[in-house]
Amino acid sequence: MFKILIADDEWMIREGLKHTIDWEALNCVLVGEAADGEQAVQQIQAHQPDILISDIRMPGMNGLQLAWSAQEFCPELKVIFLTGFDDFVYAQQAIKLKASDFVLKPTDPDTLVKAIDKVCKDLVRTRQHASVMEQLQSWKRDRESLVVQKLIHDSMLGITDTTSLEMLKEWLDETAGAQKIRVVVVQMEEDGEERRQHLKERLYTRIYGPLIMIDELQRACIIPAEEEAVDMLKEIVTGFGKAPVYVGVSLSYGGLEQLDRAYREALEVVRHRAAGKQSGVSVYGDIEHLDDAAVHFSEGFRQVEAYVQHHFNEDISLQQLAARFHLSEAHFSRLFRKRLGVSFIEYLTRLRMEQAKRLLGDENVRIYEVSLAVGYQDSRYFSQIFRKYTGETPTEYRKRMMVSHGM
Repeated sequence: MFKILIADDEWMIREGLKHTIDWEALNCVLVGEAADGEQAVQQIQAHQPDILISDIRMPGMNGLQLAWSAQEFCPELKVIFLTGFDDFVYAQQAIKLKASDFVLKPTDPDTLVKAIDKVCKDLVRTRQHASVMEQLQSWKRDRESLVVQKLIHDSMLGITDTTSLEMLKEWLDETAGAQKIRVVVVQMEEDGEERRQHLKERLYTRIYGPLIMIDELQRACIIPAEEEAVDMLKEIVTGFGKAPVYVGVSLSYGGLEQLDRAYREALEVVRHRAAGKQSGVSVYGDIEHLDDAAVHFSEGFRQVEAYVQHHFNEDISLQQLAARFHLSEAHFSRLFRKRLGVSFIEYLTRLRMEQAKRLLGDENVRIYEVSLAVGYQDSRYFSQIFRKYTGETPTEYRKRMMVSHGM
């Protein structure tokens, strides 16, 4: 609850404010009262209130002097001044003092309640922002945060939502102020704990995020886009020992929205180097001798992605896409998995489920309508797939989202 202190030299006004306003309904509690500025200073020091309601005109130390004095030891204190029509000069000074509000005397309780409610809402927003910033600072200090690992992992796989992406952007800006980035994928044939820790220590001073585990042998991270960072990476791998280390580096990108594309580029390079047993570092676009079909597929894959993303709610199949791309179904399937690291059906299901999660955030959209909107004619089958994907039924997921958003 927010702590309130009242300062007014008129006893009747103090009593009226204390007993005519439902403080509990405003989520507030009175922690003290004062008949003049000097008493108020002592009360503020003792109770550290959130809000001061003070008359501007008081004998001795007036309300303005009180507010100035209180800022020294209670800088976040919000002040609501009680003032008369003839206090214009005082009011001008109060504006400079950044008073939270003014309420004219004689005081109307409803007007004061609205002023207090407004200040309380401002305090809530300020504290929520401070909480977010504190959390971001915590993530900055703890670069191996599991939350950050999850955000980066999901963004690389293209399964993140808008809120998570914004959180990751905030974290990245706070950590490094990054303008352009690259994704690095590292694969070690001998991935013992000692080697993994050694690699982590050598990369630590230049990576923005933790070393994300992709599978038993592969790790991924984010590095600055500058060529110096790539050169540093090559030096690290060159002196890393006798066992092969395959490293793929993506092209540079100006934002996290394309983190999944950057990851796929780095992954393609790693697979190419590993297939040829070529230990070392390569940047996507610099590799030669990739098979023609793979090159053609990489160049045209944006069209494939765009088509699936625009038609995922329709009855599309791997066979249809393969025919559209002039490849056999088996060859298309192999290239699709090589490019994205998942099968076509896994990719399609992921798109549908992420869209379903967004639609479920609107409680006015019924479950069967969500099912149809993401390409499932049978809502029961949709619910089964959704539960397998998220661990919750659509109804359970919606209820949890409503609760988390205070709806």
